[in-house]
Amino acid sequence: MGRSTLQDMIAVSLFAAMTAVGAFVAVPLPFGPVPIALASLFALTSGAILGKWLGALSQVVYVTMGLAGIPVFAEFTSGVGVIAGPTGGYLVGYIAGAFLVGLLVEYLPFASATARAVPAFVAGTLLIYLLGVPWLMLETGMNLPAALVTGVLPFLPGDAIKIMIGTVLYLSLRRQLPRLVRSEGRALVQRQAEGK
Repeated sequence: MGRSTLQDMIAVSLFAAMTAVGAFVAVPLPFGPVPIALASLFALTSGAILGKWLGALSQVVYVTMGLAGIPVFAEFTSGVGVIAGPTGGYLVGYIAGAFLVGLLVEYLPFASATARAVPAFVAGTLLIYLLGVPWLMLETGMNLPAALVTGVLPFLPGDAIKIMIGTVLYLSLRRQLPRLVRSEGRALVQRQAEGK
């Protein structure tokens, strides 16, 4: 096993573990099945830090751990029932969101790293909702307005804070990325090395 492959595996495992820790920091809401949790912060940050493929892979590892029975989901839950339940779409959204953030951080045509990161995190957050809300509606029988009130609106202030924190983490760590993990795109490596 090459050094870069080992570094990739360590980085992927680290972000899977960080997402699990973020899921443990969860506040259940009395009016719906979706808790407020920090997991999405680490899911989306994994895409920005590791790149689209490794970021998404870290979330596949996280979800797989939960499916295997390790209690890594919110409120120390696990199992197929969680994925099949009302919050399953949000968990799938972590994978897709990490990929999208990594893609946009790499390819958005802005010179500033901040100008790439903020819309990337916003887009990743929206994608989680685009997958989570229909799943919530399907599993609970809610109509769209009820699902938005239950599964989106209470989370928007926290999402704004998580977008800011994720952006700061990305800006703080991006110069170290070429040394930490194997980058997935030549353009991204060049941007990180130049400190743009």
